[in-house]
Amino acid sequence: MNWLQKAGSLETRGFPLMTTGLVACLLFLSAGSMASSAPAQPWRILSKKEGVQLESRRVSGERFEQLRVETSADVAPVAMADYLFGKYLEEKNKNIARTFVQREPKLTIWSDVLRTPMISARCYSMRFKRVDGANGVIRVKFESMEYVGTTPVPGCIALRSRGEWILTPSGKGTHLRYVSLTDIGGKVPVSFARRTLSSAAVLSVRKVVAGSSGLPLPRGVGD
Repeated sequence: MNWLQKAGSLETRGFPLMTTGLVACLLFLSAGSMASSAPAQPWRILSKKEGVQLESRRVSGERFEQLRVETSADVAPVAMADYLFGKYLEEKNKNIARTFVQREPKLTIWSDVLRTPMISARCYSMRFKRVDGANGVIRVKFESMEYVGTTPVPGCIALRSRGEWILTPSGKGTHLRYVSLTDIGGKVPVSFARRTLSSAAVLSVRKVVAGSSGLPLPRGVGD
């Protein structure tokens, strides 16, 4: 029995099935500083393909693993940060209803309602904050918040996420590091959600690199 068949058997026992459609939905997630008092294990490499490296590690007290994605691009950090605060957040997704609560050049807050056919609705608000540091380094920190607005679905499940985009000048371009820790909530088995979250993180990075470079965006389910 393969992993998808096993997931289906879990669904019949009351566990919501994790679908690949959630990959595209999770691309919109981005959240706050990763600083934590909880100890974390060393990073381990999961994949390295076409210049993009994916790593993960366990963090004490968390159900899901922390992810880190790194790559480089021939575009300046400021252009990448502008894209993150602009078109990246405005990209349409058929599974997400988004409402912007606050929109400023260095601070954006929005609320999402995520609906897919196979899992319960997720309602969450997110906070994007840009921090300009020394030597041209730009950090875009993100964190989930209590849902801002009238909850549109009774029993809508909260989703937690935190992390940051670290944009470091490298020659004439940028070294990009994306770090995130997301718990989608509910009863979705961690073993099956892991693959979806990893794919989402890599695709999110590829979209930011392509979009800020003026290239066609790679597509994902839900676009």
